[in-house]
Amino acid sequence: MDGSRPHQSLTLPSKTTEVKTNSPLKIKELTKKAKLFGLPKNSKLPDSNKEILDAANKSKRLLYPKELNILCESSHCDASKLEELQNRLPELINEAKDNLLKKLPEITKKGGSLYPKERAEACWRDCFEFARISIYGTAAGETNITDEEGLKAVQELYSMLEVPVDALAICLKELQLKCGEIYSESNKKRDTDLLNGCFNHLAEKMKVKI
Repeated sequence: MDGSRPHQSLTLPSKTTEVKTNSPLKIKELTKKAKLFGLPKNSKLPDSNKEILDAANKSKRLLYPKELNILCESSHCDASKLEELQNRLPELINEAKDNLLKKLPEITKKGGSLYPKERAEACWRDCFEFARISIYGTAAGETNITDEEGLKAVQELYSMLEVPVDALAICLKELQLKCGEIYSESNKKRDTDLLNGCFNHLAEKMKVKI
C-alpha cells in the first residue's frame, strides 16, 4: 500500500450526510478545528520524531518505512511488524467490516445506523483514521495521542452529523482485534499493549465504547 495516499475522515461532511442543523458555516468552522492526533506537551520524543508524525498527520497518511525505522529506533518497537500492519490495513478493515455485517446484517439496510451507503463508507474511513493514529502512537511509544482542543471539535461534529457511534464502536473493536492478530505469533507484548492502548485511548476520548 502506498503510505502517501491521504484518506478523508468522517469528520469532513459530504453532500449526502444528513445533518441536524441548518448552520453550514458552523460545520465548516468545526471541520477546520477538528483534529484527532496530537502528542502531549510534555512528550519526551525528539523534535525530529515529532516532525515526522506531524508531517504524516497533516497528509493523513501512513508512515513511510524509513519513518517507521526512525520512530521505532527510539521507542524500541518492531518496525517490521508495524510496516506489515500498514500494508495489510485495507485488508484488515475489510475483514472487520465483513465481521460487523455478519453480526448485524440489518445495519446497512434502510433504518439501520449505517444507511444509506455513504454513512457506511464514512464509518470505514473513520476506522482507517483510528488505526492510522494508533499506528503513529505505537511507533512513537505513546498512547496519549489525542489533541484536546481538536477533539472537542470532532466530538461536536459527530453530534451535529449524527455519526452512528454504535456501529463505529463495533467496527473499531473488530478492527482492533484484527490488527492485534499481526502480533499473535510474536512475543512483542509491549508492542501489542501499546497498539491496544492507543485504540482504547482514542475510543475513551471519543466516548466510543469498544
